[in-house]
Order: sequence, then structure tokens, then C-alpha cells
Amino acid sequence: MIEVRDPQLRDFMDSWHKPVDDDLASLRRSEESEGVPLILTETESMLRLLLDMKKPRRILELGTAHGYSALLFAKCCPDALITTIDRNPGMTDFAEANFRRFSEGSRIDFRKGDALDVLSALADETAASGEDLRYDLVFIDAGKSHYREFFDKCEALCADDAFVVCDNILLKGWLVECEGKEAKRHRTSIKYMRQFLEYIESRDDLDVTLLSGGDGLAVIRFRK
Repeated sequence: MIEVRDPQLRDFMDSWHKPVDDDLASLRRSEESEGVPLILTETESMLRLLLDMKKPRRILELGTAHGYSALLFAKCCPDALITTIDRNPGMTDFAEANFRRFSEGSRIDFRKGDALDVLSALADETAASGEDLRYDLVFIDAGKSHYREFFDKCEALCADDAFVVCDNILLKGWLVECEGKEAKRHRTSIKYMRQFLEYIESRDDLDVTLLSGGDGLAVIRFRK
């Protein structure tokens, strides 16, 4: 299997990581020591750069885990409102506890449930409100087989020039080397991820950049 993150390169990149603050640095150490999934350091750096340039007022996240990235968004964008979605009961209790620990948690709207159902509910809420509740930035880090479905649902909730960032598009290298035992176990995710990437590349109204840092990122901007 292809090693997306060479251990030496990983250590070098991690050595350049600068935490937003001591609270997030402590949370990252704790999560990593317990094997909790969270964004890699170079992914965090790219998101911070994008947040600083875009200065979003509303952020949508699919895949909360223990809440690290939602807290990152809240800390980097002190005027923004963050909506984050997760359905895993093994994660949601920890996320809620972390949101209560930090003052930024008061700006995080935590929705528990299936992402597609919650996104439909958000669309209904937006239509009923009569207000501009569209999102300026979306971060997708949930079920890898459903990125196309997530993207289609999120598009209806996005502002005209919004960014959508999709994490883990390389699927640990299985996307390009899919003959090994582990890759074959994830062949469904590989199939649908390839279809998703081909879809976004085919659209003339999207600016799409694929990055190989971390486990791969797709950075998408709408041009409407």
C-alpha cells in the first residue's frame, strides 16, 4: 500500500504545527493519545489559512467526532456561528462535553443525527426563516461513500461564493492503489470517492483544487 504520510515527513510537518492556543494544543494531545480521529496538523494549517482569508460568518461541518475541528473554527472565527453534525453516539457525548468546556462552544450548534436528514432539516429551516442563513464554508469529514450526496445537499445551503473542503479524499492511498487486502475491504468507499472527484472536476461552475497533504483534501469554490 502507498504510504500517504511517510513517518519522517509526518514528523517534520508536525514539528511546524503551531496551535491556535494552549487549550486546543492540550485537546489535540489528549485526542491523539487516545486514538480519537481528528484532522491532521497540515489539514488544520490549510483550514486556518482559508478561514483567515474567507472570514466566514457561518460554517457547516459534517463529522464532529470529539469536537476538535468545530472548536478550531470557533476560535479562529470569533464572530462566526458553527453548525456541526454527527450521529455516532460514541462521539457525541464527548463532543458535547468539550463544547461545554470552552466558551466558544456557545457558538456551536450541535446537531445529532444522520447527516443527510439533518441537512434536509436545515434546508427547511432556512426556507421557513426568510433570513439569509446560507453557509460560507463547509467542511466534509464524514462517511466517505456519501461525499457526493453530502455535497449535493450542502450546495443548496451554501452562499454563492462559498468554499467546500472535503477531507480524506485519498483514503489512506487506497484511491490509487486498490489491490491490497485493506483496499479491497474499502472498495465501496474507493468507488464512490472516485465518482465524486470525477463529478466535481466535470462541473464548469466550480473551482476545484486537490491537495495531497495529510490524507488528501479537495478544496472547492462555487462560481455563481
